[in-house]
This record gives sequence, structure tokens and C-alpha cells, in this order.
Amino acid sequence: MSTFRCTAPRPAVTAACALALGLLCSEAQARCDWETGATYMSFNLDVGTRWVPRDAPIGSEIASIRLNVPNDSRAALNCFYEASPPTTFSMPASTAMALGVPVQGQRFADRVLRTNIDGIGAIVTVGPPFTGTANNSFTPDDNKLTIPYKGTMRTDTGFAARVANFRGTLQLIKTGPIPAGEYDLNRELFHGLTNDKGKVMDFSVRGKIRQAQCKLLGNPVSADPVRFADHTLADFTGPGPVGTEVAFNIRLSDCDDDSTAPTAFAHIELDGTNGSSVVDADQGVFSLGTGSTADGFGVQIMHGDGRPLPLQKAVGVKRLNVGETLLDFKARYFQLEPKEKVKAGLAKASLKFTISYK
Repeated sequence: MSTFRCTAPRPAVTAACALALGLLCSEAQARCDWETGATYMSFNLDVGTRWVPRDAPIGSEIASIRLNVPNDSRAALNCFYEASPPTTFSMPASTAMALGVPVQGQRFADRVLRTNIDGIGAIVTVGPPFTGTANNSFTPDDNKLTIPYKGTMRTDTGFAARVANFRGTLQLIKTGPIPAGEYDLNRELFHGLTNDKGKVMDFSVRGKIRQAQCKLLGNPVSADPVRFADHTLADFTGPGPVGTEVAFNIRLSDCDDDSTAPTAFAHIELDGTNGSSVVDADQGVFSLGTGSTADGFGVQIMHGDGRPLPLQKAVGVKRLNVGETLLDFKARYFQLEPKEKVKAGLAKASLKFTISYK
């Protein structure tokens, strides 16, 4: 019997098997794996209608929302530790940054994301599994938990870091002047990538933004001028309040705010005019003005509850009522000089006011 030998194919077969086994091993050790079903996560957060006081300072927080948002397709991604290359999860911004915003009470001036509405930004703080507080989690590379974010799994554990819901906090921030009107908020803020899967998620926010404010119609002061009772020199016994208080109010009309939980306070700033000047700003005392023949005393203005109303700065008076808001005040004479220097005559005093909503 003749025989036929061929040894060349065997190494080739061995090489092919080795290559196949290597590919299978690589698949078995993939750093991030999708659970059965969908292989992408879109997170869409509806914040509803959010109200912004018209004159809120830049950097003010409009809303702070705790997040536990499921993704639309109910997908889930499990990521495991690997030493080299390490398992990473990045969440870069999908929109421009609003730089230099003086966020009140926080250190995130460089982490404010622009939205599609001028004057409205967002800060997103991530939660588990991106905080590094558990062994099977990502630890932020720069120790910052705000978007933009990059984290690395640093502990060798057999448990996965599971990403299915997005947890954390979203803050809406006033970043600049907001034009009057109602606006639709709709913007993708950031997306997510792993070092082996590429882009795996995106996060968008939508809702409505409205400004809280009122109007001043006609002459909004209930008594203009505010009239005091006549006094005699005998009523002026020494520096300080004189006589009884006279009540009046300023009417704010067409007030627009959240009807269930109003967001804005009406503020008033008062200063002297028509010859009246401030005598004691903290105590709300100002002098008589043009046309006065009396002397030695002025006028003190107060809140409706009798507290002195400071002058020359915006002072919070009352939270807005939807429709109409009345700001209540009182006024009275205030003696400035010793009684022998008080002069009888006509007393006139004037203040100008500015209303703001914060």
C-alpha cells in the first residue's frame, strides 16, 4: 500500500485553532457587556415647568433635582475591572460650557453646561456607580463628580459596575439675562463612552422655563400722597418716632408665578427724591423735602408689621401671589432735632421706589 504524507497543513491548522481560541478568550474577558436586549441607553429627563424670578442674580439656582432616571430602552451595561488597559467610563459634554458663572455657594463655575435657552445652564453631578464609594464602581480621575466626567475602575473585584438608571443631581442655574416669555427647554447635555464599547449613552433634558414677575399699572400706591394727621409742637418731645403710624400699600398686578409654590419675592428699593435725602438708611428715616416749611423732623418708613424698612437697597417684602400682590407699609414722623429746634409748618417728603423680583 502506498502512503501519502503531508506535514505542512498541521502547523497551519494549529495556528488557526490558536487564533480562534484567542478570540474566544478576548470575548470572555470583555470589560463591559450588555445584558440581553438593547445595546444603547438614552436618558430623557422632563423637569416640567420651572419658574425663574425675573431679577434673580446670575449664578442663582433655579432648581435642584435628584436623579434616578431609567433609560428609554431599559438597557443595562455591566462593566468589570481590568488592569491593562484599565476599564474607563467617560461622560463628555454634548454642549458648550458656560464659563465663569459665579454659581452661588459652589465651586462649579467651570462646570456649567449651556442649554438651548439663553441665560439657563445646568450642572450635572453623577451618582453611583461613578462615585468611587464601592469597590465595583468608577472613581473620578480628577476627584470631580460633575460633568464632564472621566472615571476608572481601580479595584479588582468580580462584581460588575452596573449602569441602567442614571443617578445623581441636576441643577438649573441662571447664567445671564433671560428674555421675557415662555421657553421650551430641550437639549442633550452629555453622552457616555467606555474604552471598549465606544458611545453607550446620551442624556437630555426638556421642560419649560417661565419668569416670575408682576406689573405696575396706573398709580399703584394706595394713597399718593400718604397724609399724616396734624401735630402740634407739644407732640415733639425728643428725637425718635412721633405720633401714630399711617398704613398704605403698593399694588402689584398681573403677577405670574407657580400657583402651588411661588418662587419669587417682591423686593423694593427706596431712595429720597424731590429734596428728601436719607438720614438713617438702616432705620428707614429720610428728611423733609422741597416745599416744606417745617423743620427738625423727617419721616420713617416701615414694613407692614412695624419693622424699619432700610433705604437705598433692595429689600424683600413679600412672596408673590398669582394675580395680585399687595405690599403693605407704614410711615410716621421721626423727630431729628431737640424739641427747641423743631419748627412748625408744612411738611412734605418724597421717596422713589424700584420693584424687583428675586
